[in-house]
Amino acid sequence: MRAHERKDKLAKAPLPRPRTRRALELVFLFILLPLALAYIGEHARRFVLPQIFIISALCFVLLRRDPTFDMRALWAMPHPLRPHGLRLGLLLLAGGLLLAVLLPWLPFPLAPFALPREQPSLWLAAILLYPLLSAFPQEFIFRVFFFHRYQALGLRPSRMIAASAMSFALAHAQFGNWPAVALSFLGGLLFAYTYARTRSWLLVGAEHGLWGDWLLTLGFAPYFYGGFI
Repeated sequence: MRAHERKDKLAKAPLPRPRTRRALELVFLFILLPLALAYIGEHARRFVLPQIFIISALCFVLLRRDPTFDMRALWAMPHPLRPHGLRLGLLLLAGGLLLAVLLPWLPFPLAPFALPREQPSLWLAAILLYPLLSAFPQEFIFRVFFFHRYQALGLRPSRMIAASAMSFALAHAQFGNWPAVALSFLGGLLFAYTYARTRSWLLVGAEHGLWGDWLLTLGFAPYFYGGFI
């Protein structure tokens, strides 16, 4: 085949459809990349925060270039706020107390309240910084970006919530323990449900931050941070 004929053939080749491109993007960012980090293991989890910053920055750039996404929506709160805030507060109170009561019966070892008892300064710094440095960026990735970017795949709301939760759980596989994956899946369902109903990054980020701070206080840090805080 002559050179000009090859060029003509390439020029006439159909471009990948947006739906196909989005599906491939999802597979790379939320399946292959987490699996690669899980394979790397300990070396990857030593750099969890840089991972979060880099991936959230990439997601921000992609959304910034997406003409169908309104960046002002990031700062919106659900209206009316009161019923959503009340529901989240009651759920956090009831669920948090239930989790604390069940600590002795959990099927994995735990040192309850070890961090605030033994290293109160580190604990205080961690619970203040975790929402800002980890919870809000993660919610930007797994809720704001995920829901907007992959709604083109035509998933029903329930399946979108499940897919978001599964991708969130898979991202925690690099910590090398099943409690981190299982609890992240449950938390992912909760956060995805909140975001699906409110479309509020601020609200779901605060919810994630409060749950993360409570787990950190109860003694789950070694499972979610690989021993590094």
